[in-house]
Amino acid sequence: MERSRMSYVYWGLWIATTVLNGILAGYMISHSIMFGRFFSWFIASGNVELLHRTYTVFRGQTWANQIYDIPLLLHLIIGIVWVALSFFLKRERLIAVLAGLSTVWVSILFLGSGLGAAEDSVLSGASDEATRQYFLSINIPMHSTFAVIYAASFLLMLLVPLRTSAR
Repeated sequence: MERSRMSYVYWGLWIATTVLNGILAGYMISHSIMFGRFFSWFIASGNVELLHRTYTVFRGQTWANQIYDIPLLLHLIIGIVWVALSFFLKRERLIAVLAGLSTVWVSILFLGSGLGAAEDSVLSGASDEATRQYFLSINIPMHSTFAVIYAASFLLMLLVPLRTSAR
């Protein structure tokens, strides 16, 4: 592929990665303000059984969870391709690694902190008291961290055309 066509692909992927960073920032802000606190409230108020009986059924009978995951998966794939192209074209490599791979960084924190396993255990009804307490202690701080990562990544992505036009 010639360089000018690669440039069009680069900017198309930049747009997609930027938009997805914005969407995911909104997801995580919403989770930190409302959805995650709703889960935490169920546990803290002693209604964990109601959470299990309702959310587990809801999750099993709808496609909501899979639809929710689509932007995460798209960002992961498109972000990695945009980063690879950024390195190939020698454009904004630092921003690419930081912002283009934000879903990678969030996934590392989500899985590495144990939040992923705790969340799955709590929401499926398979958790013990220690896991529920761990989930309560980490749920909102981690999702707020994810919101900051995605929002900062969105802003970094907006710098790319500004830096390009300044050259």
